[in-house]
Amino acid sequence: MLEGKGPLWDALDKLLEPSQLNSYWEMISQFRQGPSKIQDWDSIKSPDSENLLDYSRLPSPDASKTARQLSKLVVGKLNGGMGTSMGCMGPKSLVTVRNKKSFLDLILEQVENLNREWKQKIPVLLMNSFYTHEETQAHLNTLNFSSEIIGFQQNKFPRLHAENLDPLTPEKWGDQAYYPPGHGDFFQCVSQQGILQRLIDEGREILFMSNADNLGAVVDPVILNYMDECNIPFLMEMTPKTSADVKGGTLYQQDEKLKLLEIARVPDDKVDDFCDHNKFKVFNTNNIWVNLVALNKRLNQAPLNLTVLVNQKTLGNTPVVQLETAIGSALECFEGAVGLTVSRERFLPVKKTDDLLLVRSNLFNLDKGQLKRNPIRKSQQLPKIDLGDFLQNIENFQNSFPVIPDIVDLEELLIKGDVRFEGMASLKGKVNLDGLKKALVLPSEILIADESLQG
Repeated sequence: MLEGKGPLWDALDKLLEPSQLNSYWEMISQFRQGPSKIQDWDSIKSPDSENLLDYSRLPSPDASKTARQLSKLVVGKLNGGMGTSMGCMGPKSLVTVRNKKSFLDLILEQVENLNREWKQKIPVLLMNSFYTHEETQAHLNTLNFSSEIIGFQQNKFPRLHAENLDPLTPEKWGDQAYYPPGHGDFFQCVSQQGILQRLIDEGREILFMSNADNLGAVVDPVILNYMDECNIPFLMEMTPKTSADVKGGTLYQQDEKLKLLEIARVPDDKVDDFCDHNKFKVFNTNNIWVNLVALNKRLNQAPLNLTVLVNQKTLGNTPVVQLETAIGSALECFEGAVGLTVSRERFLPVKKTDDLLLVRSNLFNLDKGQLKRNPIRKSQQLPKIDLGDFLQNIENFQNSFPVIPDIVDLEELLIKGDVRFEGMASLKGKVNLDGLKKALVLPSEILIADESLQG
């Protein structure tokens, strides 16, 4: 199968399954061809209202429909990420969010409440990476949950030397030789590991998949009803762009077909157009709905042709390349796929401690595992938070905020350096705190409104 690829490839043949090597080689071949830039920029346009619907156009189902449709549902979470950007050692989904509960605890609480309210047994599907699998499973073993949790491990592929594309070997690099090849790997894994067919055999037809760190991604019976009633094969939730989202993937229409556009495919002289709000008004939340029967039928025809994304890394002094795919790029593989514009409240990702401060704060109330906007806040916009480099480490963050401040009237918080609150505080308007030259220690019960303070 891989003759002529050299001794390193022969060694890989003993470590990876033939199907994994086939998939991996397809990714390498696509990478060698280089990113396919949009050739005729003027021919693409924002999707029309049939391909990109607004949530407000969807009908609300009656209770009898919802109960039947929930019996077809699977709730899936992409759980391969580590909390390394926040200085955490384990799975990000096990980071504490509220009331001593982690992302994963709150996700399961959401589903448990659906099970209780609608007398269901909705299974939860977790795609773990080799980084997160064992620790996640150990945590799940400590919990009582009324329905099945299917945790499975995605593929691990060898990193490539950037110079010559030779794969790193485990003999020299150990586990660092490998990486999880993105969440687009989901489709191959559920098919090859027999999970997809098993779910279909059990009467499950619709999957709602999202990132484990996005607590806004809750099951919505209105979207579920639309998937079921209109027999939609693939739906991607989009939300309006803000200045923070200009580089996020978006949807476009070309020759009446809906396609996903990532910034890597944008011609260099059109990047400003891509980032502008006028031509492309929405971006991908990575909340994905898939009809499992349609997915199985499509996979039986041929493997999904997913766009390969290139992730450049350095191990020590060695530049390496990781080839990855994204779950959303499967949209182009399904006839009849649609985008759906939803409210920003369905997109609350936690990538940095800036985001963690928001979801832990009184901007949100916790209700049955769901974060809901605090109605006391007058502004519809969340405040801009920039905690600086020092507080991106979760230990420093927690030392700085022993109690999360009242930020219900906050517009902007900018922190530099070592800033510590001794207890409860109230922050209002625009607040600028500087602890670069000397630590800034703020007493309990302090009110800071439209002020700049320095240590």
